[in-house]
Amino acid sequence: MPFLKAFKRTLKCTSATLLLSGTLLSPASADAISTDQATALIAALTDQLVVPAYTELAEESSQLVEVLDSYCAAPNTGDRSKVETQFHSTMDAWQRAQIIQFGPIYENKGPARIQFWPDKRGTGQRQLRQVLNNQDETVLPSGALAEKSVALGDLQALEYVLYNDPELTTQPDSFACHYALAIARNQEVHAADIVQMWVGADSYRDQVLNAADGTDVFFDEKEAASRFLNDMAGAIDVIRLQKIDRPMGLTITGARPKRTENWRSGRSLRNIQLNLESVQHFLAVEDGFGDVLSDIGKETTSQAAQQLISEILGHLAAFDQPMSKLVANPDARGDLESLLTKLRSLQSLVREQLAQDLGLVPGFNATDGD
Repeated sequence: MPFLKAFKRTLKCTSATLLLSGTLLSPASADAISTDQATALIAALTDQLVVPAYTELAEESSQLVEVLDSYCAAPNTGDRSKVETQFHSTMDAWQRAQIIQFGPIYENKGPARIQFWPDKRGTGQRQLRQVLNNQDETVLPSGALAEKSVALGDLQALEYVLYNDPELTTQPDSFACHYALAIARNQEVHAADIVQMWVGADSYRDQVLNAADGTDVFFDEKEAASRFLNDMAGAIDVIRLQKIDRPMGLTITGARPKRTENWRSGRSLRNIQLNLESVQHFLAVEDGFGDVLSDIGKETTSQAAQQLISEILGHLAAFDQPMSKLVANPDARGDLESLLTKLRSLQSLVREQLAQDLGLVPGFNATDGD
């Protein structure tokens, strides 16, 4: 069955959540939103956020291939600028989609095939250095990277090739430039595959939108809605724990600037901003979580979440340095701690109050165990 693995994962997640909570939902909370409301919610989030996010990623990835193909044929300063601009456009698209943590993204080696980060043991960097130092041409043929380590063909690898030593890609017919192009082509294929799995024949979209009738993946519409809620909560956890707290360390002497996401291309703060904007869209889109909360008389919860997200985005906009410099700056420590406090408040609001109001059960996410 095409989604058997996802189905088993969903079963495991749901069962574990119920075991942890020690109880099933109370009858009152289980009826907090109707079947029609939950069905409208998951349709809105799927068609207005998820599918457009992956479609944008596929389009930007294809554009990245075109720009790199032209640049590698005859490197020059003008085209180099186009390459970096398109790299950022592709990463922007991925960061908007990054918070979606279920469905086709988990097929074929999972989200790491798009971005292998954090690389806690430095495995990916060691593999990249070997490829570049040895000019390993086995990574260059069409389809070759799909059979190798995800760390050699993801967007993190592309950032390393383009930014760690930019001179490597400026020489005509250089191995590094051809490798960068091979990575971009690998990403183009992955992104197109994900879109096809969401909207093609026997699509994952159908599994979500027909959840009320029970599908191979979801028992019902409430379980599908809970998956989206879990992605909101999970995104906040990832921002707080992996993107800020981990590089900060417990003290200023324990700060590790190179643990910040995409520090080479200087876009750590922008990644966080885009993640939070996606969380915001889950609330703000028509028939999204905000509208459903208003429909059941819980608009104060929606307003509180929206207000807190706006405050956090404002907090991020006020920083005038990249995150890699902020974490090592004693004068910025207080501002970062304040940011973490706001993120913890938002995390509690979503995972506890919002979930309770809707009668939904967020499950585990990628940061559990961190």
